[in-house]
Amino acid sequence: MSLNFSCKRRTVSWLSALVLPLFFSYLPTVTANELVRENPVQSESLLLTGKISSIQSQSFMVPKAGDAWRYQIQWMMPEGEIATPGQAVIIFDKSQIDNQIEQLEASLLRVTAQEQSMSIDLKSAVLQAKFDLKQKRSERDKSLLDAKVPADYIAAKVYAENQFKLMQATSELTKAEQALNEALDKQMASQAQLAIDRRRAKLELQQALDGIERLTLKAEIKGPLLYGSDPNSDKKYVVGDTVQVGRQVASLPSMEELEVVAWVNEVDVDKITLGSQVNLRLDSQSDMSFTGQINNIGRQGQKQTAWGNSNWFKVGINFEPDKTVNIIPGMSVLITTEVGL
Repeated sequence: MSLNFSCKRRTVSWLSALVLPLFFSYLPTVTANELVRENPVQSESLLLTGKISSIQSQSFMVPKAGDAWRYQIQWMMPEGEIATPGQAVIIFDKSQIDNQIEQLEASLLRVTAQEQSMSIDLKSAVLQAKFDLKQKRSERDKSLLDAKVPADYIAAKVYAENQFKLMQATSELTKAEQALNEALDKQMASQAQLAIDRRRAKLELQQALDGIERLTLKAEIKGPLLYGSDPNSDKKYVVGDTVQVGRQVASLPSMEELEVVAWVNEVDVDKITLGSQVNLRLDSQSDMSFTGQINNIGRQGQKQTAWGNSNWFKVGINFEPDKTVNIIPGMSVLITTEVGL
């Protein structure tokens, strides 16, 4: 029994050794290249939204033009309209500063009239003091002559009276000299103060006039006017909105050196790389597309209030303008790029 089992086992081993090599020799040979072709690296399309922007642009901020810290937009050039250098594009409400200018003009007139009136009074006071001094000097000189008459030639009583009158005249002369000096000092000090008041009134008026000029914002370059948005609501500013001083309400990009500016979420930022080719398609001309290249990826994420709590990274894209595509700064762009999974 044991002998038969041993023989059977040797027979199976012999058949396995003979058949298995023949079996594997008929299996197809699979190379590494074929494996790659059969299992290629998968990719997906990442969609971003952006806008046509200009490297050179002019920003329009609410100016500091008076005591107010908020100003109402009274007029704006229609969005997208091309502005030329020197052309007014935004005008803020000037009623408050107009009232201030009226008050300052009245104040300047009042100060000027007061200066003229006081100048006349001060000049009159100085002239009167000079006249009094001249009179007192004459009286003193007369008293001095009388006092010089020797006591041997006049009565003792008369001599004593002459000496007393000389003392009185000298005292009155000293007082007159002091009064003239005081009148001159007062004239000088008052005129200096009035001049300061007048200069201050002129300066305040000029500042108000300059402020009213600042409430009219003018273009310095040629380009389309683009309205800004409230950072809290993402709503575009319109005529009638009251905006805080220093806040940007519009921009004017140049028509040259254009680029696409997009924002990518922190979840997808690692999927894109510098130099990657992208496909660009304008919302307004969706039937036409052109290519671009990612040339800049922001290193620091930024919060976009209207987009939730995520961080967003700025992406700059260069492109060659297509003559068949009408491209203007501010146009919305759909960006498509292939990224690996």
